[in-house]
Amino acid sequence: MLPQGGTVYAPVVIVAPTETASFAISGLPAGVNQSYKESESNPSGLLTLTASTATRVGAYMPTITVGSSGQTASVVFTLVITAPGKADVIPRAAIL
Repeated sequence: MLPQGGTVYAPVVIVAPTETASFAISGLPAGVNQSYKESESNPSGLLTLTASTATRVGAYMPTITVGSSGQTASVVFTLVITAPGKADVIPRAAIL
């Protein structure tokens, strides 16, 4: 869960045949910004999602897509935007 005006951090585990992978996320609601910081030693990393105070409360189904060595994999997850003060963590997602 991500409260309006809040930030959550989610570790993303990527098992890939190489040390590099592409990372993309789609389907985020308006007002939610994301950044992904890859680990220095492997393609896994930390996804940061930040919602503005104007982001609409509700459930959304964004998709994370990763690619490595000509292979791609995707995972859909549920992102719940809540009113301020009702934060929770986003579960870890293992992909590829």
